[in-house]
Amino acid sequence: MNRKIRVLVVDDDSLLRKLIAEQLARADFDTVPAASGRAAMDLLREAEYDVVLLDIMMPDLSGLDALREIRQFEDAPEVIMLTADTSLATGVEAMRHGAYDYLTKPATLDEMETVIRKADEKRRLLKQNASLARPTAAGDETLPIVRQNSAMAALVAQAETAARSDSTVLLTGESGTGKDVLARLIHSKSTRQSMPMITVNCGALPEALFESEFFGHERGAFTGASSLRRGLLEASDGSTLFLDEIGDMPLVMQVKLLHFLEQGRFRRVGSTRDQNADVRVIAATNRNLPQEVKRQCFRADLFYRLNVVSLHVPPLRERPEDIPALIDFFLDLYRKRFVRPNLDLSTEARQRLYSYAWPGNVRELRNCLERAAAISPSDTIETNQIPSLSSESGGVTVRSAAQAAVAVPQSAANENTFSECSMRATEIANAPPRFSASLHALFIANCASTKLKPRPSAWPPKVDRMSVR
Repeated sequence: MNRKIRVLVVDDDSLLRKLIAEQLARADFDTVPAASGRAAMDLLREAEYDVVLLDIMMPDLSGLDALREIRQFEDAPEVIMLTADTSLATGVEAMRHGAYDYLTKPATLDEMETVIRKADEKRRLLKQNASLARPTAAGDETLPIVRQNSAMAALVAQAETAARSDSTVLLTGESGTGKDVLARLIHSKSTRQSMPMITVNCGALPEALFESEFFGHERGAFTGASSLRRGLLEASDGSTLFLDEIGDMPLVMQVKLLHFLEQGRFRRVGSTRDQNADVRVIAATNRNLPQEVKRQCFRADLFYRLNVVSLHVPPLRERPEDIPALIDFFLDLYRKRFVRPNLDLSTEARQRLYSYAWPGNVRELRNCLERAAAISPSDTIETNQIPSLSSESGGVTVRSAAQAAVAVPQSAANENTFSECSMRATEIANAPPRFSASLHALFIANCASTKLKPRPSAWPPKVDRMSVR
């Protein structure tokens, strides 16, 4: 969404007020006119404005008195004074009371536009600094985007293309595949890269705190709300908000998130004023959201609004070409962390990691290497120092599954029993392609040891097509 700067134009001269408002509107500002200081105060209590253009000389409430009242707002806009006095005294007095700057009438459109944009930038930075006083990002190291696999390389290319727009992005894939890494890549390639990306795990927030965390709250909004608190949307103003595990968001919050995505506005808890925020949203989930929609556990309208650009991150078992580079990255990471510059894997240990199916994906690989690096007494990590992958994660190694599948019963003494062998071969048809040729050869060798002559038609066609990569 493209954010427009909201400007409140306050002047008792109706002709000048209308002229300024129309000129700024043509320059793509969202302008609202006010005929007096009192009218301006009423408008400021109802809605949020980024900048106020305030005439100094007004009958009911002078510009300086209005400025003092505006500065009492907890989320006050920046104020630019308009004066017909060409001396410096009036402008200096206004800035001493908190005005951002002052302009002498009649100011040109270029002068007004330049000062308004600078004032808005200052206000946004102050709001973001206040919101970022508490940590919102997770992770202490930035993981790389490994793309040795062709499908992963194509995915990264799609992500870099999507980064150039402000469209919402939905990342799907199993837990631990690196959806957060892809989100950071999209943000880093976008026009918002100069601002920090804000990350929130929707599954880690208690349901009772969702609204306050997202939208913030006013002082006194509820018991314990002793001060104003800006939410994640305000912290993300001008940047990217990454909603991890979006499938865990409560239904009542899904309605409010949809409203923000459609309108670009929200309200803090306990407030009657609308707030604006220019936020690019990237969401991620390991759930099947279309199925969640059918089960009425996720709103269909929010799914359609998030699913503008959809990117699926494949599991690690489908991109074995990426495993060596990931292993090298994590080893280098733990060499530095544990101050062990010569830390490495033995050949047998590497082969064991290459052959594992990694049901926990990149996260499981990382944890496995960290534990091995922590407990290894020498700089060479041996096979016996690698955690028992199959017993700890519930997965099985690709090679152990292959050996079970290609084992031919010794009782198989004639061709009639070859159907059992074929059934076992079918069990390995879904093994990663890099192992398929060797499994084929091993199966044939085992058949030969039992003096069986397998028919080509009995061999699963899917395995026939595979080859070592």
